[in-house]
Amino acid sequence: MIILNESIVSPILLKVLEEQQIPVLEQGQWGDTLTSEKLNIQKDTEFFKSVEKDKRILTNSENGITLLGHFQPDSNEYIWSKLLKDKSQVRNLTKSLYPDFYFQDIDLSMISELDINQITFPVVIKPNIGYSSVGVHKVKNEQDWDIAVNQLKADLLHSDGLYDSEVVGSQTVLIEEWIQGGEYAIDGYYNQDGEPVILNVFKRLFKDDYDTSDRIYYTSKLAIDEIYHEALKFMKNIQTVLPLRNYPVHFEIRKKGNRVIPIEINPLRFAGAGTTDLGYHAYGMNMYEHYFSGTKPDWNRILEEMDDRIYSLFFAEVPLEINPEDVARIDNDGLRHEFEHVLEYRQLPFQNDRSMAIIFYRSEDLNENLQLLHLDLIPYLTIKHLVFN
Repeated sequence: MIILNESIVSPILLKVLEEQQIPVLEQGQWGDTLTSEKLNIQKDTEFFKSVEKDKRILTNSENGITLLGHFQPDSNEYIWSKLLKDKSQVRNLTKSLYPDFYFQDIDLSMISELDINQITFPVVIKPNIGYSSVGVHKVKNEQDWDIAVNQLKADLLHSDGLYDSEVVGSQTVLIEEWIQGGEYAIDGYYNQDGEPVILNVFKRLFKDDYDTSDRIYYTSKLAIDEIYHEALKFMKNIQTVLPLRNYPVHFEIRKKGNRVIPIEINPLRFAGAGTTDLGYHAYGMNMYEHYFSGTKPDWNRILEEMDDRIYSLFFAEVPLEINPEDVARIDNDGLRHEFEHVLEYRQLPFQNDRSMAIIFYRSEDLNENLQLLHLDLIPYLTIKHLVFN
């Protein structure tokens, strides 16, 4: 079962939906954008009756949680999703697992009156209900506080109308310890017995300490070895405080030494905008097939067969200083040539939420990624000419 949003649909996902005839509920104004006539598209009442029997549901966008809440507000799937979307509730839920972790939440309208002398810097501030890196800001010290708060407010104002309130909320803000160490993004699910299954392991790259963008994630044999067992242990720990079953998650954790701390747990989906497909390019992982079939990959075999290259995704967005409405076109051919070995180049509808393209590519080492972190995307934009009457 899948609630399929029209925003960005993975072609790999579409193929699985067609071949396995997975029940699909369309969300949003599809129009003629979905050209496949092979999908098993159902009406909402029929779809949610099937959900009650199957109990294995996925979304390709967290906007689907709103729809689930409308039709099945008392279902475990919705209750779990609502809880996991609330970062403060997740921190409280896992407090027994991470008793020394500092965090607090505050109403956005009161944040300017907060006594910053009571804050243990450095911290991260972010919307209590959020998506991707919208509104996430690192604050090293008191001097950075006002700038970060103003940037957060501006981000939330910009995101208003782009996402459902259950995806990005602007009422409360979470202030929490700035977690040190390497950051990893994991796709997985809990099967019908509650056993955790890992489907993807990515590592995130940052250009500096203040960077919170989603520009580059990569995977490799080394990256998987670094975090796989800790990620599986984390999933098992979560199962002790929340009994998830037939439930997909995309979560992010940081590791420094022997300390592994979760950043967030994203419900009912894998990595956003189809970026989970990096695993398909890197090690042939079709996470959709595994989830819908309730199977798990043989990671020992995968690691034995993997080469030593770096497999990455580059998430290209219209720079914040440019209004997407002022962009006439994107030079996708020019941008594509910045990458040495492109595996797949996906153009995206940048007018919706700044997303220009997702580029999956392969490198011999990390040097290409370290250069691409600093790539200026403005030269690949054609700006509309302004006409004044």
